[in-house]
This record gives sequence, C-alpha cells and structure tokens, in this order.
Amino acid sequence: MPKETFNLISDEKRARVLDQAAKLFAERGLNQTDMAELAARAGVAKGSLYNYFKSKDELYFHVCRHALARSREAVYGGIDPGWDIFQQVEHIFRSGVAFALEHPEYVSLYLNISSAGMERFAQKISRSVEKYTANHLKRQIKKSIKQGLVRPDLDVNLTAFLINSVYIIFMVSLVSPHFKIRMAEYLDIKGALDGESIEDRLTRTINLIHGFLKPGHGQQPVPAPTPRATRQRRK
Repeated sequence: MPKETFNLISDEKRARVLDQAAKLFAERGLNQTDMAELAARAGVAKGSLYNYFKSKDELYFHVCRHALARSREAVYGGIDPGWDIFQQVEHIFRSGVAFALEHPEYVSLYLNISSAGMERFAQKISRSVEKYTANHLKRQIKKSIKQGLVRPDLDVNLTAFLINSVYIIFMVSLVSPHFKIRMAEYLDIKGALDGESIEDRLTRTINLIHGFLKPGHGQQPVPAPTPRATRQRRK
C-alpha cells in the first residue's frame, strides 16, 4: 500500500505518477527502472516518490494492483447480467482488445509478472487476477449448460481455462513484439497489424469460441456474432 501522503496529493498528480510508472515499468521492467527517471517523467522530485512509497517494489506492486482494477472495470464493468454466455464472451474479447490498444503498458506489466525473478509479485497478484475471471467464466458455463445453451459434454473448468487462455494470447499479441510476429505467422497476416486485420481476426476468434460452445444437433443453435462493421451498417 502507498503511504498516506500519496492519498493527500491531487488526483491529477496521483494519476500522473501511476501512469508514468506503469509505462516505465512496462518499458524497462522492475529492475531496470530508475526512480530518478520516473520522477522526471512524472514531474515530481525523486524524494517525493519515497514519500509516497517505501520502496520501488511497493510502487511496482501498487501500479500492478491499479492496472488490474482498471482492466477489470473496463472489461467486466460493462457486462449486463442478463446477457447469455455468447454475448458475454464477445463483450469480454472486444472490451479487452479496446483496453489493450489504449493501455498496452498494462498488458506488458501482466507479461512482466510472469517472467523469471518476479515470483514474489506473482504470489501477491496473480491469484487475485486469475481467480476473478476464472470464477466468472465457470459460473457462466455452468449456468449455460443448465439452460441448454452450451454443450453438456464440456469440462467446465477446462473450458473456462481454454477461453481465457485464448483471450490472454490475443491481448499480448497486440502488444508484445514477439507475440505480434507469432500471430502474423500463425494467422497469415501480411504487413502491419492494423485495425482492419485486428477486427477480422477478433471476429473469427469469437466465432470459433462460440462454435466450440454451441450445443449439438437437436438443440437450439445460438447465432454467431455479427462483425462490428456489419452491425454498424444495420444501425
């Protein structure tokens, strides 16, 4: 937790410190981030950072917690409880892509926590990150099976894990140079990963997940999502 002095500064200054810290940690990693450079970027004195946080580790931990809260609100905050699992999956993926493109530093922080030497942070952060999304998906899959919307032969836990794993890979492929190359090779993307190519692969990914979840013959089929461009033309 930050010191009380951090909560006493203006909202604008607090946001500036956290935003610049997230970007520098994402760019350099924890060990290579220099507090003096961070202070300069944030427009505060280096000593002020230590008035706000006991150490660089404490600042990093708080930045990651802040990133988690913003990401969760952006992706899950807009979910209508009345939506079925197909609508929720589409919303999660589309909101996740929008957030990743707007705040790539937060995706990089997620990757950074998974790297070697970051185990102390993984123990504090990873379980809370993954538990929320895992529980949400498992609840929706169980509910949808009971409603006859999803195949009854699916392993609920494994299905939730696979959906979220596809989600994570898609998000990091928008940010990480390595994963961008990987996505381009697997999905045969020529040239830059632009808005059109992202939209095309995103829609196809959502359709694939929907197709995997759909019940078999004899049960009411669930329509696949309509690409955004088509939806906009219909409005």
